[in-house]
Amino acid sequence: MPEVRMSIQVNQDKRAVTIGIATLGQSPQQFTLGLDELDRLISELGDARSQMVAWQPQPDLQGEGVIISTAANTKWCIQASPPAGALFAFHHPKFGPVGLTLPRDQIANIISFLTDRFIVQPTPSAKKH
Repeated sequence: MPEVRMSIQVNQDKRAVTIGIATLGQSPQQFTLGLDELDRLISELGDARSQMVAWQPQPDLQGEGVIISTAANTKWCIQASPPAGALFAFHHPKFGPVGLTLPRDQIANIISFLTDRFIVQPTPSAKKH
């Protein structure tokens, strides 16, 4: 597969992005996308990626070398999704609205973990006793 160069530049008005793609030794093909078009591209690239990795084992998220794209202080929601369990959705700054469906057993594990860490175990006090 030939080496590909990419450039991505958010326009000054922040209403569009210009993307340039070129194989080595070729002039870049440039196109400009608005936010809705960029969201669609990200979604379709995600669909393509999921097909490419469908037969690979999922990475151990607690293993070394795994890079996780985190989102902090974001809007989120939880909705019951019978009989599957629950839908947990949030706004990721890089990918827009994303979510996952959690089955009942995983919900129970999360509740147990959070209860053990934040309710049963008291928060360390800053005061000296």
